Amino acid sequence: MQSPANAQTNPPRWYWALPYVAVSLFALAMLALVWLLQQRESEVERGALARDLQWTEQAMRRAMLGTEEFLTQLARDLAADTLDHDSFQLQANEHLAVNGALTNLAWVGRDQTVRWTAPFDALDWLAGETLLGEQVQGFQRSALSSRLTYGQPHRNARGEAVIEVFVPVQRQGEFFGVIVAVYSAERMISRLVPDWFAEKYRLAILDGERSVLALSSALPQVDRYLALELALEPPGNGMVLQAMAFRPGGSFAKALPTAIILGLSLIVMWTLWTLRRHVQHRVKVEKERDRLFNLSLDMLCVVDLDGRFRRCNPAFERILGHAPAGLPGQLMIDFVHSEDVAATLEVLRQLAGGEPVKFENRCRCADGSYKWLAWSINPVRDEGLVYAVAHDITGRKAAEDALRAESAFRKAMEDSVITGLRAIDLTGRIIYVNSAFCRMVGFDESELVGTAAPFPYWPPEQRAVCERNLAMTLAGQAPKSGFEMRIQRKNGERFDARFYLSPLIDLTGRQTGWMASITDITEPKRVRAALEAAHERFEAVLDGLDAAVFVADARTDEILFANFSFKRIHGFDAVGRTVRGVAVPQPERGDYRVDPRNLSPADLPRELFDGELQHPLSGRWYHVREQATRWVDGRVVRMGIATDITDRKQTAEVARQQEERLQRTARLITMGEMASTLAHELNQPLAAIANYCAGSVTRLQSGNARTEDILAAMQKASFQAERAGKIIRRVREFVKKSEPRRSAVSIVEVLDDAIGFADIDARRTGIRIQTEIEADLPAVYADRIMIEQVLLNLIRNGLDAMIDTLPAQRVLVVRVRRFGADAVEVAVIDRGHGISEEGRRRLFTPFYTTKSEGMGMGLNICRSIVEFHDGRLIVDENPEGGTIFSFTLPTETASERIARSA
Repeated sequence: MQSPANAQTNPPRWYWALPYVAVSLFALAMLALVWLLQQRESEVERGALARDLQWTEQAMRRAMLGTEEFLTQLARDLAADTLDHDSFQLQANEHLAVNGALTNLAWVGRDQTVRWTAPFDALDWLAGETLLGEQVQGFQRSALSSRLTYGQPHRNARGEAVIEVFVPVQRQGEFFGVIVAVYSAERMISRLVPDWFAEKYRLAILDGERSVLALSSALPQVDRYLALELALEPPGNGMVLQAMAFRPGGSFAKALPTAIILGLSLIVMWTLWTLRRHVQHRVKVEKERDRLFNLSLDMLCVVDLDGRFRRCNPAFERILGHAPAGLPGQLMIDFVHSEDVAATLEVLRQLAGGEPVKFENRCRCADGSYKWLAWSINPVRDEGLVYAVAHDITGRKAAEDALRAESAFRKAMEDSVITGLRAIDLTGRIIYVNSAFCRMVGFDESELVGTAAPFPYWPPEQRAVCERNLAMTLAGQAPKSGFEMRIQRKNGERFDARFYLSPLIDLTGRQTGWMASITDITEPKRVRAALEAAHERFEAVLDGLDAAVFVADARTDEILFANFSFKRIHGFDAVGRTVRGVAVPQPERGDYRVDPRNLSPADLPRELFDGELQHPLSGRWYHVREQATRWVDGRVVRMGIATDITDRKQTAEVARQQEERLQRTARLITMGEMASTLAHELNQPLAAIANYCAGSVTRLQSGNARTEDILAAMQKASFQAERAGKIIRRVREFVKKSEPRRSAVSIVEVLDDAIGFADIDARRTGIRIQTEIEADLPAVYADRIMIEQVLLNLIRNGLDAMIDTLPAQRVLVVRVRRFGADAVEVAVIDRGHGISEEGRRRLFTPFYTTKSEGMGMGLNICRSIVEFHDGRLIVDENPEGGTIFSFTLPTETASERIARSA
């Protein structure tokens, strides 16, 4: 195994191989550079070709876009019927003369027949011919897309590659034909491509299948060439423009740089081999001298005047972890801690002047940590070197830093606390104060330490109290809870403080004085007083409320708080009793949204109940609202507010009774208005009955009556009597007084009865009532008579609105359909004169009417009835003219679900 000295003087084999590897890498880098230069040259050529090709393609595109604009203008003129045959010939020939790439211009009608063509001597697209092959496909694509379309490139009858562009002609939205322009691929290369481009490159136009449509043969076919392709847009369809450029040069010129680089690399390697033999000889001579250098326990190194390591002993690796072989050439300053760089640079300047120095700094270890080193350095100016010795003093520095840190930490703790600290000796003299106490009283530490009573922060008016507290402290009789004392700041300001006393014990266990912690309690006392005042104001506000407010424990039901109104109703001894014990109106347990006894503080706040209840003893009605919340001690409580609504309930009941009477009056008025019509309607069945009975009597008197004839006459008379009775019964049910009874009824049956009443007026005025009823409608939960009254009122309003409408438009539509999953919508749609904005705003105002004989209560009653059924009455404008009145009714299942949830 090699010793450290041998490892230093006899480098490993790979060390000597590094120069050869470097030369080899240099040679490879040069070869790669030559290759990159050659590739760069190719890229430059390709870039030049790409720019020329893009310029040529843009020139072709501009020419073709100009043709597209010309064709579009021809199509507009033809669509506007401002273009005749002569104008077409004139404009087309002028454009053909300017655009040499075009061979034909033609107008093709919608029947795919060529109508006009230019020039006159054209061999293709002759007038009267029908489109064939690719021409038909391009024609159809243009007709279907209604926009300019390029056809697929193909060869015509003479074998020339052509490209056709079709522009549709639209006259008043109808396809009228197409304007066609025909490009020759050969002419596109010869006429649209600049001469200088054709001289430099070989140009070709390829179709989507990579077949050559046109070719420029200005350059000969060669083995080495550069080719580039660019999509030709327009016309697209996979067509590309291909350019090829000749690339001169031979293989000798390309291989010459490579041969030169390889030859020079071999020469350098031979030189390195000879230098290696010389270095090995010198290492052998210096072996003994280096052994002493390598076995030193301290760090030894040789550094030049620029601060770079020239040589380092193995102690660097043992102390700092840096391998000595990797340090030569590196700056010494790079290993110095950033905070010690300035001082180290100053020392290095002294070394440059030839002065020996000693200093301490921190140097970076291989693991990223730092160690303290004590350096002794002597310069040798003749050699331009300095010889340095460094000793590890990290342990000593760590002990010093720990001591300083401990002292600083204790000082920081004392300065950071906001509680004032004061220590006195057994005679009552101040021996210590912290910065918080100095800030509290406004005196400096020097003004307090060493002073005896009376202390400068004692107020003159409180001196007797302060002396008594000091005497209690020195006697050891101060209470454990401390004592309050008024203190005077240096500026004369007073504040309240609380002193907590404890004995001051030294390291030997002997008491040397008393330590006091002082807290400013001025603000807490002010806050406590403000809270007490706020609490008194809060109770005064609650006691001034008319509503009864109470707070009860959610589990025990004990009343914890009650305002004056609550106590006045339920007794002034209510607090401490249970809510049920004082007969407070409250819901049953099952009526609560959640059981308050099962709530935890995390579930709060939570709404428990909001509804109306009747007092079981007095019979008065209260609106009760209870909410679960957190009490001051953290437990869950119920806070209830009960407002007396007896007067409001009585007023609402009177209003309901008046509205019922008003509804019945409205029905009587409606029947009064329909009396003459009903009388006429009843005359028909009564006259029929009389006629059938008289005929039967006559036949019986003649003695030749047959039983079959008499039976048929009596059956018809019975049918007419039933018809008349049905009319009378319907009228009686409509006008009779009854309490509202909501039940499951068929809205279709209610609608039939209402239309039965209204159909009499409709036939009289020549208006047809049309119904639109959705299939499988559910039953609604409503009062049959009240809904029939709403329907009859809305239908009669619609009939009155259409009196002045044209006979052909006198149709009143009654639509019934589902409205969501839980309701049915009924709409009455008329074609009348409509309602103005002012009328719509006042439509439901009592006594407002647009009829000369109306009362102005019908729609107001209708809305009240609909809202009583939990629905809404809406008025909208009919897009076809007139008005749409619609209202919703809940279904039977929806009403049951609402009842269960309530």
